[in-house]
Amino acid sequence: MKKLLLAVFSLLAISVNAMNPVKGSDEVKATQADSESFEPRWFVSVAAGPQLLFGDHEKQMSLGDKLSPALDVAVGRWFSPLWGARLMYSGLSVNGATQTGAHSTGEVYDASKWLDKQKVNFFNIHADALFNATNLILGYNQDRVWDCSPYVGIGVIAVTEKPSFTGVSGNFGLFNAFHVTSALDINLDLRGVITGDDFDGESGGRGGEGILSLNVGLTYHF
Repeated sequence: MKKLLLAVFSLLAISVNAMNPVKGSDEVKATQADSESFEPRWFVSVAAGPQLLFGDHEKQMSLGDKLSPALDVAVGRWFSPLWGARLMYSGLSVNGATQTGAHSTGEVYDASKWLDKQKVNFFNIHADALFNATNLILGYNQDRVWDCSPYVGIGVIAVTEKPSFTGVSGNFGLFNAFHVTSALDINLDLRGVITGDDFDGESGGRGGEGILSLNVGLTYHF
């Protein structure tokens, strides 16, 4: 299993390294200067927080009714002070409203608009490439308290209950790490997910649907 994960992350590292600036740029200089003190490390992380769905009828709901719990579990590796990759499960459920009864909880939300409450159970398995912007701008410092890493990734998102859905997910966000010790971080992950219009069981003629989450958790490096 470890060899398989290493192969996946190595392929991601090759892909993102192909986007590196030409030799002589600030990014390359930072990487070369810190290569002796930086050690590639594996990490595992877990986080939870609120998430909300941007579907066909979310505009007709209050914010409190739209919020639902989210869960993240990931394993990854930092290959250099600037580049890393992770494989993540994220999901649980999102709340929405439906006019067709898709994923209805059986509760009426707004009878005047023919809306029932909706709960969509789903999972999203995605691979992300992480870029440590703090190290690029300020240089690598193993004693720094906070690092900010924008990321982008692709995955498979699925709803297993009828009406079922399986599609491609685009994932992007900001991963913030607050270093408690050399091995333990508190993380704050702001993420957006984009997928197909049928995710919530209704086709509204939109270009797609999205999920926004803000999760807090722990990361352990080894």
